Amino acid sequence: MSEEDAFKMLKFLMFDMGLRKQYRPDMTILQIQMYQLSRLLHDYHRDLYNHLEEHEIGPSLYAAPWFLTMFASQFPLGFVARVFDMLFLQGSEVIFKVALSLLGSHKPLILQHENLETIVDFIKSTLPNLGLVQMEKTISQVFEMDIAKQLQAYEVEYHVLQDELIDSSLNDNQRLDKLEKANSSLRKQNFDLLEELQVANGKIQNLEATVELLLTNEGKLKQSILTLEQEREALLNTVEKMQKKIGDTDGKPLLTRQEHMDAD
Repeated sequence: MSEEDAFKMLKFLMFDMGLRKQYRPDMTILQIQMYQLSRLLHDYHRDLYNHLEEHEIGPSLYAAPWFLTMFASQFPLGFVARVFDMLFLQGSEVIFKVALSLLGSHKPLILQHENLETIVDFIKSTLPNLGLVQMEKTISQVFEMDIAKQLQAYEVEYHVLQDELIDSSLNDNQRLDKLEKANSSLRKQNFDLLEELQVANGKIQNLEATVELLLTNEGKLKQSILTLEQEREALLNTVEKMQKKIGDTDGKPLLTRQEHMDAD
């Protein structure tokens, strides 16, 4: 595509699909994604999860480049192009699906390695060398997976755990101060929501009044139309009666009522 179209697609990925968040300085979103991938690995491939945990291998040791580059840093260009197709179609959860599929399909080989260095080296170096059959199998599995609800639940879970971790490091005064600030923030949010609700109710009342007025006008218009139709019918009847009594100058009858209606 042209340079301008390519820029628009990049903008769509960064802003509309939210990928921009994972490139911020604190990289909080990337940390959340690594936690989500770990939980998904626990759900779908428990034995592989346990094997990696046993050797203290978290997703950040091998999967961070997958998320930051959409697999472009290590995988064949043809495969990356397919990933981008699915990314535009389904959104950023595709990256999780592809990661799960790749790890699951290579699980027997990963389980054969018994130390951190060889496991990470296999995932980084050997796993990306996909053949055409493996590539198509991965794509097919991605379309069969549905992990949207799990991703949402694990993001909430991450934030809860982070809050608990922060709370555990605070003394009573700090914890009380934090609760008071949270309470003040919630109170402000409630006031803001109440104002928005009042504005919304006012708009609803105005719309209901407008609808009622329109319905009233519609009823009046229908009544006017009915009256006009009745007057037209009466006039046509009068014309028809007059036509029966009066002929034209040639002795021919004037238009009948039906012919008059057809002419109209």
